[in-house]
Amino acid sequence: MRPAVRTITGRVSLTWLATRLVALASIALTHRLLDDVWIYEGWLRTLTNRDFPLYDPKWQYPPGAGALLLAPSALGARYGIAFVSLMVLIDATVMALLIGARLRSPGTSWRGPWLWAAAALVVGPIMFTRFDVVPTLVAVTAILSVSRPARSGALAALGMFVKVWPALLILVLPRPSLRRGLTSFLITTGALLAGFLIVFQNAFSFLHNQQARGLQVESVGAIPWLLSKATGHVVDIRLEYGSMQVHMAGAEAVGTAVTVLGVVLIAVIATWRLTGKLESIPAGDVGVAVVLVSVASSRVYSPQFNTWIIGVLAAALLASGSAMRRPAIILIAVSMLTQLVYPWNPSALVDGNPLIVVVQFARVSGLLAATIMAVWAISPARTRKRSERSVTSRAPSAQRPERDSRGGGDIQGVDATVHGDAHNDIRLLQDASR
Repeated sequence: MRPAVRTITGRVSLTWLATRLVALASIALTHRLLDDVWIYEGWLRTLTNRDFPLYDPKWQYPPGAGALLLAPSALGARYGIAFVSLMVLIDATVMALLIGARLRSPGTSWRGPWLWAAAALVVGPIMFTRFDVVPTLVAVTAILSVSRPARSGALAALGMFVKVWPALLILVLPRPSLRRGLTSFLITTGALLAGFLIVFQNAFSFLHNQQARGLQVESVGAIPWLLSKATGHVVDIRLEYGSMQVHMAGAEAVGTAVTVLGVVLIAVIATWRLTGKLESIPAGDVGVAVVLVSVASSRVYSPQFNTWIIGVLAAALLASGSAMRRPAIILIAVSMLTQLVYPWNPSALVDGNPLIVVVQFARVSGLLAATIMAVWAISPARTRKRSERSVTSRAPSAQRPERDSRGGGDIQGVDATVHGDAHNDIRLLQDASR
C-alpha cells in the first residue's frame, strides 16, 4: 500500500471511530433512543418459543428480523448493550467493505468511504438503536457484488427477509446478468421461506400489521396536514401500529395514491433495466434511485430510513462516474435535519410546532428533490442528452477541418484510425493537390 493511500485509509478509519464515539455518548445521555430496543427485548420470550408477536401491532417486520433480534441475547450481556454493540460491529463491517472496495479498484473514489465514515453524525445515534444497519450491510454488499450476479441476487433476497426494500436491488444487475441473479434471488427466497415456515409459527403475521398502517405523520403524504396544524387548524393524529398517524378525511386516499405512484416509478425503472437502457449507468446509481423512490412513496418515513439511504449512497459514490453527487449533498442535509425532529424534538412535530413543521417540510422537500434528481440521472432521456452533448462537443474538429494553405483540400480532418499512417496519407494528398 502506497503511503498516500495508507494515510487516507487511516484518516477515514479515525473519522469513523470518532463519529461512533460521539454517537455512543449520545445514546448514553439520551435514553429515549433505546425505546425501540426495549420493545425488541420484550419480544424475546415469544421469539425464543419460535413464534412471532403477532398480537403486538408494532410487529411489522419480515421473519428474518425476528431471527436477528434473537442474536444479541446470545452475547451474554444486557440486551441493550449487546444490541448496540452488535449494530456497531455490523457498521464497522460496512466501513471495511467500502474501504476494501476502494483499495481493490484504484479507479474508484474515496467519496463513498468518507460518507460512511461520517454517517453516525449525518444519520445520528439512531443508527445503533434500530437494526436498519443490517439490511444496509446486505444492500451495500449486493451492490459491490454486481460482477457476481448469483451472490448479488442471493443477498437481495436475504435482505428482503430482514426489511423488504433490499429486494429492489435486484435491479442493479446489468441485463446480461439479470437472469442469473434473479434465479439466485428466487432460489434463496424459496429456501428462506421454507426454513422460516418449518422453524417458526406465524412467520408472515407481520403482513397484517403492515397493511393496516395508515399515513405516518413524518411521511411525504402527510405534509399538507402538518402545515395545516402549524397554522392553527385541528388535525387528528393518533398513535397506532407503533407510529403517529394522520386520521383525517383523505389521508388514506393520499397514502394509497403516493404508494401507487412509487410502484409505477419502480416498474418504469424495471422496464428500463429489462430493455437494456441502464447498461451504461453505475449499479450504485440505480440502487440509489430505487431506494429513494421506495422511501419517498412509503406511508412511513422513519428517521432510521436515512441509514439505508446513506449506505446505498456510499456504495454508489465509490464509482468515479457516479451521477449521485448532487443528490448526496441534499440527502446529507435531509438526514441532519431529521435529527432536529427525532430524537431532539419528538413531540413538537405532532404538536404542530411551526419551527419543527418547517424543518419537516424542508426534510420532505429535500427527499423529493433528491429522488427526482436520482431518477432523472439514470433515465434514458438524460443518458441520450449527455450522448448528444458529447457528440456536439467533438463536432467542430470533425465538421470544420482546416484547409491546406496550398489549396490541397480538407486534410486535417483525415482520421488516422481509418487511414493507418496519417503522415503518409497527408503527404500523398498534398502531392496530389500540386
